[in-house]
Amino acid sequence: MEQQPIYNPIIPFTGAIFGGLQDGKMVIIQGQVPGHAKRFAVDFQCGSSVKPRSDIAFHFNLRYDEGVVVCNTLERECWGSEERKKQIPIPSGSYFEVIFNVRSYCFQVSVNGQHFIEYNHRLAFNRVDTLKVSGDVHVNAITFRSPVVPPAYAPPAYTPFQPVNAQPAFSSSLAFSQFSQYNKETASQLKADFSFPTNRRRNRAKNTPTQVTVSSPMVPYQAYIGSIRPQQKIKVVGTVKPKPYRFTINLKAGYSDNIALHINQRFDENAVVRNSCINKSWSTEERGLPFLPFVPGQTFEVLIVVQPTCYKVSVNGRHLFNFNHRLQPLNQVDHLEVTGDISLSLVQY
Repeated sequence: MEQQPIYNPIIPFTGAIFGGLQDGKMVIIQGQVPGHAKRFAVDFQCGSSVKPRSDIAFHFNLRYDEGVVVCNTLERECWGSEERKKQIPIPSGSYFEVIFNVRSYCFQVSVNGQHFIEYNHRLAFNRVDTLKVSGDVHVNAITFRSPVVPPAYAPPAYTPFQPVNAQPAFSSSLAFSQFSQYNKETASQLKADFSFPTNRRRNRAKNTPTQVTVSSPMVPYQAYIGSIRPQQKIKVVGTVKPKPYRFTINLKAGYSDNIALHINQRFDENAVVRNSCINKSWSTEERGLPFLPFVPGQTFEVLIVVQPTCYKVSVNGRHLFNFNHRLQPLNQVDHLEVTGDISLSLVQY
């Protein structure tokens, strides 16, 4: 059975990793670094003993006071040699997602959709059974993903490569638009039920998937929403900026970066353009509408309902259009992206 996510843990947090670590297991942490942060750390421990201190197979420490990320291993209460990277991938004051992917030879770490580091094992990773998060950080969710059977759209075999520079989580020029080969591999395994930051409401009805509500996330916004399914509802509530150019809502396949549904409000063209992008090729645009729903300076609510044959989209309670499925199977669509000249009040999926 999959370990349930941990929401809003009190920091410092120490908790068990059910079943320990295996090749292909992932631990996903979402949260926010406060503006005054000096340091925070994530430790993969072999037990939870304080005295004597448990071995730490992987110590991942962001040191804002030094401008460096330090990785290390603690064995028999003695630290090994530090591995330092003079790059802080998470700006203070920003939201983040860190994915720790356990491989047979290393921990792979990606931050906000970009491969960041690999840390070769110094201790046997199958000894790890405890996760600790400490320091200057707010954690919204910790999600565990066990190794899964390759999907129908199985990705190619993993090929190690050199790390690339990570983009900030919510930079003004670009956010989450480029996925490394590493993250494309891991994204296909994610069925995340987490959110950035607060006011999470969970539907606890029997046999009903957990519903996630995200309040006032920053734009650009991106989240793993799990494999979509018929009758699933995705709600986006926001306000158009007073002098807008364009904004976009995308439903994507994280592994392939294909866009299943592209909703692009173009104020410069007085149009809402719908399209899909598969294998880096845009298909035929759809533009016809019964009315134009988005007005500069005004609040809107977009509701996307996944139907067996199409996406049914309404705005402010009025049906706007249907968009027939072009990318199938549907379960490869697992990513929501919102960019452009709007602010967000709520995202729900």
